[in-house]
Amino acid sequence: MNTRTRSLVLLAAVMTVAGGAVTGCGTTTATPAVVAAQPSASGQFNNTDVQFAQQAIALRQQARWLAQQAVEGAQSVGLKQYATEVESASQPQIDQLTAWLTQHNLPVPSAAPGGMASMPAMASAAPNAMPSMPAMPDAAALKGLSPEQFQAKIVELFSTNHEGLLGSITAELANGVDPTVKGIADKLKATATSEQQQLKALAGPTPTPSR
Repeated sequence: MNTRTRSLVLLAAVMTVAGGAVTGCGTTTATPAVVAAQPSASGQFNNTDVQFAQQAIALRQQARWLAQQAVEGAQSVGLKQYATEVESASQPQIDQLTAWLTQHNLPVPSAAPGGMASMPAMASAAPNAMPSMPAMPDAAALKGLSPEQFQAKIVELFSTNHEGLLGSITAELANGVDPTVKGIADKLKATATSEQQQLKALAGPTPTPSR
């Protein structure tokens, strides 16, 4: 078999294989595979889920800022230890909620100086569904306090922050629908409740009002 004959044989074989790929299954023609979009693992969500995720991130960022002030400025070993634990616990919770918002292409609050997170525009929801963000003082104002005043103020601000977080959690557990977000809220409730109880111990007994 000369070179020209061998080339013709090979060409015929290639055409036969190609024709079989197109017509070998009746009238079906070869088309690119289409990958269907997969539904979200979290299922459906509502405005309460979005608001909770955004506000919980902002509140835990605020708690981290307070913790940093306490670690740097507090004289109390107990308060420093408490602040370290709060700061450590907050970051994984922020990461979880950030991942959920990112998965759904929703805005994520960004940390800002002074403990006030930059909040995205909130989706509309039922009135009073979420509590407002507590305001934080300037770091310079905290540094100007006496050690006793500093500790009292930090404890007060932590308490306000936790109350806001627990209010958001309550709204989410009552009105949210996404199982992932509700699961995070449920675990965060245990963390926030424990932190609030420890904070009461740091604050000491409540003075008895004088008559």
